[in-house]
Amino acid sequence: MRIGNSGWFNRGGPFGGYRNGLFGGYTTGQRRAPQGVNTLEDLLSGHYKNSYGVEGMCVTGRSDWKRIIDVSDEMKQHVLEDIKTAYYKYNGMSGDNEAEWDAYYRTLNNYYKTLPVEDRLPACWTFNQLHLELSGKVTSAIKAEMPGWTAGQPVPTDLLDRIFSGISAGGKLDRSV
Repeated sequence: MRIGNSGWFNRGGPFGGYRNGLFGGYTTGQRRAPQGVNTLEDLLSGHYKNSYGVEGMCVTGRSDWKRIIDVSDEMKQHVLEDIKTAYYKYNGMSGDNEAEWDAYYRTLNNYYKTLPVEDRLPACWTFNQLHLELSGKVTSAIKAEMPGWTAGQPVPTDLLDRIFSGISAGGKLDRSV
């Protein structure tokens, strides 16, 4: 599973070549850092950001983030649409389209920015648990109809249509961890 950008190297950091690396690109006079890059002020104040520029996503030294919280139905539907894409387009695999991944995670990270900092990691945990739960339901339903099926093998579209017509992202998740 891909989470965020791979950081400095994707942005042409110090090893990004002649135009974007040490010989150009980021100048020493530049005060504004690219999205997701922590400025000196961020580091000194303890306000760390992930690669999408979302503060409060560091799990180091925290144990309170593995909990289910209430999240918007719109974002639950976003997770369900990602699962549908994985099954319809990639036969239960995550696919290899980086633009799709980036769009999916960018939407989630934009949602995290609307939440209080203390709820951002639990929201991420909630979406991951929802993704696992819904994917498990779809996989179980496919295996019930096609014994021996494994992810990556083709699934008839009509079967997926029947399965997804009975799955909703709006339910409650098990809040026990």
